[in-house]
Amino acid sequence: MNYLIRDVVWSLKADPQSGRRLSIRVRDGRVALISDTLSPEPGEFVFDGRGACISPGWLDLMARPGAPGNPQNESYLTFSKAAAAGGFTRVMILPDTRPVLESIESVGFFLGQRPENGIRYLVCAAATTQLQGKKMAEILRLREAGASAFFNSFSPEDAAFQARLLLYMKHGENQLIEIPMDASMSLEGQMHEGYVSDSRGLAGIPSVAEWLMIDRNISLLGYTGGKMHLACLTTPEAVDKVQKARESGLDVTCSIASSHLAFNHHALDQFDTVHKVWPPYREEDDRQGLIENLKAGRVDAVVSLHTPLHYDFKDIEFGHAEFGISNLETSFSTVVTYAGITDAEALVSLFYNGPMKILNMPVPGLREGMEANFTIFQPNTDWIPEKKNWQSKSLNNPFLGMKMKGLVKAVATENGIFSNPHAASIISD
Repeated sequence: MNYLIRDVVWSLKADPQSGRRLSIRVRDGRVALISDTLSPEPGEFVFDGRGACISPGWLDLMARPGAPGNPQNESYLTFSKAAAAGGFTRVMILPDTRPVLESIESVGFFLGQRPENGIRYLVCAAATTQLQGKKMAEILRLREAGASAFFNSFSPEDAAFQARLLLYMKHGENQLIEIPMDASMSLEGQMHEGYVSDSRGLAGIPSVAEWLMIDRNISLLGYTGGKMHLACLTTPEAVDKVQKARESGLDVTCSIASSHLAFNHHALDQFDTVHKVWPPYREEDDRQGLIENLKAGRVDAVVSLHTPLHYDFKDIEFGHAEFGISNLETSFSTVVTYAGITDAEALVSLFYNGPMKILNMPVPGLREGMEANFTIFQPNTDWIPEKKNWQSKSLNNPFLGMKMKGLVKAVATENGIFSNPHAASIISD
């Protein structure tokens, strides 16, 4: 498809063209011309980008698709539409699907998906068989098949095994991603261990469960070398530990799940299962501390941790409800609304530069001849997520009906420009 994106501001940290207002002509899926002003050609679709920024298409590092094992949660069609509505042109799929992504065939299956809107899938394969932390998966073969990284739901309890895993991951500079949590202190937990869990009689997950595993993993990484990404940190103390390890020369990065910037554990005081997420929301001081670290540039990326769930898994007794939030469509806006970050380059760093760095992928600047892959967004626009515009199949999202700031206008891929249905719910000044 041929199209023209007019009057947008290019935003990409360290790119000489960042801050430039320009127009981009795309022909046959590639950038044909970049200029300060361009006039439409016959038969060309024109997207008016006045007041908007444009950047390379964003990458979400942690999302669950539902299908094939749980199509009632999310279909491939709704998954790709939700990603586009959230500004993501690439999404890395976590391996804790049904079945677990631990075979060459399963990796190839997702890499072979070609949604109509041009969204691309990356695969984070299982680091251990069935994600049980007992036996290594066929890491080198999975890498050859196209896996971008490897994931464990929990860090393996056996420290010697974890050390061998890190050593083995060094072959080919493979990236190990883990949500650091001591399983023995968290498996029965329903939420953060604190005042709310105590008053409501719910088993808690203490912050120390995160700190213990971070300390152990960082110590082992110092022993073995290699690289590791510690994902979805929930406390500023955890970020501090990663920062100190980085300053000592270790190749370690970290991310935050966007919903943890918006809520603390008091959101669960009325047993509202939409807020039942894993890892859990923590104290208000923790939430504020995460925001401070984000603004200080000590966090490499923000992830959606998109986990769509059918209401049969959420609208039930709290103790039986599953963990998760359907969050691809609101992840970006959560950062703008609750962390107060509106600088376009800073936002692009969290949703593009950081994720690309974590996966050791190049960050190309804007140039003619490159494949069309862009996100068009307005950091200062107010809007309201509404069910009528919702793209995910699942509605387990706490922001529906709430005023938010920061709107994705559209994504542009080799298949065309795809406007965000949520743009219909802009709040006028």
